[in-house]
Amino acid sequence: MKSVRSISLGLVVALGMSLAASGANAQSKILRVDATAASGTPAILLTVLGKIFPREIGVSLQINTGQTLTRSVLKFGTDDLDIIHFVPQISPWLKGGKRMYKKLPKKASKAYNSMAAIFGFPASAIHIIAWQDSGIKTLADIKGKRVYMGPPAGGFYTQSSSYLSVATGLTPKKDFEVIRLPWGQGMQAMLDGQIDVFLRPTAIGSAIINQIGAKKKFVLLGAGKAADSKKWQKVMIEQLINENATIPAGTYKNQVGGDVRTTAANSFILVRKKMSNDLIYKMLKAMWGNLDEIHKSAAVLKTLSKSNPLAGVNVPLHPGAVKYYKEIGFKIPAHLLP
Repeated sequence: MKSVRSISLGLVVALGMSLAASGANAQSKILRVDATAASGTPAILLTVLGKIFPREIGVSLQINTGQTLTRSVLKFGTDDLDIIHFVPQISPWLKGGKRMYKKLPKKASKAYNSMAAIFGFPASAIHIIAWQDSGIKTLADIKGKRVYMGPPAGGFYTQSSSYLSVATGLTPKKDFEVIRLPWGQGMQAMLDGQIDVFLRPTAIGSAIINQIGAKKKFVLLGAGKAADSKKWQKVMIEQLINENATIPAGTYKNQVGGDVRTTAANSFILVRKKMSNDLIYKMLKAMWGNLDEIHKSAAVLKTLSKSNPLAGVNVPLHPGAVKYYKEIGFKIPAHLLP
């Protein structure tokens, strides 16, 4: 396969305001942030916060996109990361040193014990895409095809392989070729015709999928009646902590076909546990206090809701977050208390 170079975009979203004026401590002047694709919902949200925080509390975000979160999260164990977005499916594996962390349980445990959550939000639905002229009309047609299933070592492979196995009965690598590349390279490979089917978790209405439609007509493949099965409920909803979702017809330019049934995941924000309670409290107050601005910044951010601020969170909260949510009267589940 032709190699396509990925672009890792490092953004410093800063407006140069002094921490002395804001009362934040000096070590937090610039917070180090890792995220996946720059066009993904979490990175968009973090970029918007990178505009709000300097103005409101004098803190800037250095956002490094194009990262593989299962690797980046390990930086918490060495104090080389301040903020990351994460998914609930991977938290138990990190905590227990399982799956992709099986060979480095000590690093995984140290990272888990060095991080804390601050808020969650609905972030991504699994989109499965094929070109209209490819002859692929249903998921059953992926047999023998080249299927992109996320980055090497990334947690999405577990999600996508379970999805395809439950929905079709097909086995990855045995019944179809599995392609694993960084997100940007995967997208480019699809656009260049080097793969047949492209799987991508992203918000419904995301600009990422519109990049596909900008080239030519495509079909979205869904779970169909498999989404009604007990196996789907057990594996995709209960074990992998997802929700059922529907991508409406006509959501994207050049999208062909009707509504598509799929599954969606929540995401949440983790911070370095050593960050001060005061700083985390101020960050949350600044974010939730500017929710209207966040909603207006991008359509994919309208799912962020103050009525459900801990959507998908399954890691104990930072004490600064506990202080904020108690102050606004939100009842924190006992298992999320530090």
